[in-house]
Amino acid sequence: MNKFNSHRVLIPLPLALLVLLITVVGCGGSSSDNASGADLVKVADFERLLTIDDVKNVGWKLGKTYDVEGLDGAEEAYVGFWTPPGLGSLNYEIRIYPSHQIAVEKGTPFAEDSSGEGASLNSEDAMWGEGVRDRRIIVGGASQGSQNPRYGDFVILGNIVILCEGRSSEHSLDQCAPFVAILRDEGA
Repeated sequence: MNKFNSHRVLIPLPLALLVLLITVVGCGGSSSDNASGADLVKVADFERLLTIDDVKNVGWKLGKTYDVEGLDGAEEAYVGFWTPPGLGSLNYEIRIYPSHQIAVEKGTPFAEDSSGEGASLNSEDAMWGEGVRDRRIIVGGASQGSQNPRYGDFVILGNIVILCEGRSSEHSLDQCAPFVAILRDEGA
């Protein structure tokens, strides 16, 4: 008999099942149960007009300021990043409009053109050519990789359109939910 097998410890079946249940329940939730993409309202009005300072006040860091010429109705547009708890930093493009109504009416077509599977990834095809290079990401390595949209989807919160980083709409909205929740709480 092998000396390592001579002293086996047997765990009673009910105890083993209890440990398994605790492990499954403890690890079963998503990383952002309080603000998951499933709970996120993609288009929501807000009590007041948000500014870029409101966005910065929740920890979002400015990367670039874009020229909004050609981005119908927009007053300002930026790209930057925010680091959710427990994750790496994520890019968010912020477009500011004078009202919620204008953000929805004029901002939606541009946001749809800039995000998701059908995103326009070159300035010749895009409705708004400014920042197109920042809206794409190389997947699979620089030499043989393919260009994919950086932003899987977008959210309209009051008067701002937020392009959210993610490889799919669901992934993007899941990652955007904590950012939007903090904006809603801090901006209220």
